[in-house]
Amino acid sequence: MSCLAYSQRRELPSLPGIYFVGNADEPVMYVGLSRNLKARHISHHRKSQFESINNVEIRFRTLPPDMVGKLQDIEPSLRNLEKQAMDFYKPPINNTSVPCEPEIKTLHGPVYVQTHNAKQAGYCTHFDAEDGDELCVNTSKRSMITKAINDSRPIFLIASGLFEDYENEEYPNLSCLKEFKRDRIYMLISCFIPYGYEESDDYASEFIVYGGNSRIFKGDYVVLNAMPGFSEFKKSYLSLGFTNCERSDFAKILLQLGGFKQLQDV
Repeated sequence: MSCLAYSQRRELPSLPGIYFVGNADEPVMYVGLSRNLKARHISHHRKSQFESINNVEIRFRTLPPDMVGKLQDIEPSLRNLEKQAMDFYKPPINNTSVPCEPEIKTLHGPVYVQTHNAKQAGYCTHFDAEDGDELCVNTSKRSMITKAINDSRPIFLIASGLFEDYENEEYPNLSCLKEFKRDRIYMLISCFIPYGYEESDDYASEFIVYGGNSRIFKGDYVVLNAMPGFSEFKKSYLSLGFTNCERSDFAKILLQLGGFKQLQDV
């Protein structure tokens, strides 16, 4: 397996693969994957944490070019490699909070939401995600993503579907959805601070957005339908895909659900 000092990460190949961060004494402290190893590590959200490791190194393995050429979507292959490595090595840094995570100090600033169709994408598209591939966007949303990254603003992912859609996707907590059987059901599935994006050849969308400090609402997801102010919020924002909802009073509720601090303006 190829190995570089972490300070040489800009020499990583711009290829899809799996990587391991550690040192000679403990080679696998963290496991991750990327469609572009170099781009991922130029602005990795755990960069300062990795650099605090004595004699830190990054080991990596890229997918063979012939394999990449045969795959229409490399995501499942990368996820499989990552899962095998996670199960075998049990790296201590994965699934821990990120030190010095950005703090959202006020409601007055962009708060982004992204909705996806549960029938097409499932009620959650990233059960196995590790600090990363959070959502796909197209070129028209690139400026919004750039602003979210530059300002460390939160993005909330919401699944939208009928009861049967969640049933078909084998959502394990159907009992909490029965009272909304006649409505379109909206569930909050995760929130995160984006830290970068890269071009993608694997999706209809042009860019994959990376997120750190993710909070994934596993188990009993937050059903939004009955929450105060949600009806008006839905009409104004949830038919637009990826959008900024800071002007809605419901943005404050989303920030509370995500655990973000909200300080009064001075």
